[in-house]
Amino acid sequence: MRVIDAEKALRSFKGKKRAFKSRELGRLFDERGSTLRGTIKRLVSEDVLMHVARDLYWFDAASPNSVPAIEEIAAALRVGEFNYIGMESAASLWSVISQIPTGRITVVTTGREGEFDTPFGTIEFVHTGASANEIIANTVDYPGHALRLATKAYAVKGLLRARRSTYLIDWEEVEDGD
Repeated sequence: MRVIDAEKALRSFKGKKRAFKSRELGRLFDERGSTLRGTIKRLVSEDVLMHVARDLYWFDAASPNSVPAIEEIAAALRVGEFNYIGMESAASLWSVISQIPTGRITVVTTGREGEFDTPFGTIEFVHTGASANEIIANTVDYPGHALRLATKAYAVKGLLRARRSTYLIDWEEVEDGD
């Protein structure tokens, strides 16, 4: 596929989707095998697509209402799993810890653990054995974001259970009921 045609097809997702797996690109371009690999290689070399993780590509057709790139990538890396912003990332957003993680996000997932360095920051996946019902009951929608957010209590519970950064917790803030 010509670069200009591929770019036009990708632009049809503007404001909706920016992270694509190769199989999604194959369906979009109606290509597979070596033809698809060649098209993707050309798109990366022409800076139309950016390779951000194993089998994940980024098309930066951002619109002002786009969710944070690192969250969209995290969701794309663990498709089919329950994922939410948790641990230190959630605790910081709830002001339970004073440190603000920069250049990284901690995502709790029912999928595999792992850490991914992307051009947008590091994504740390922490596995949970929690049920879908428990996760839904203890997370909230986070408008303008691709992932749900752990409640203040659930973020603290996760830190305590994993014995992570407990020395950073502001217990007065935890006791504050909002």
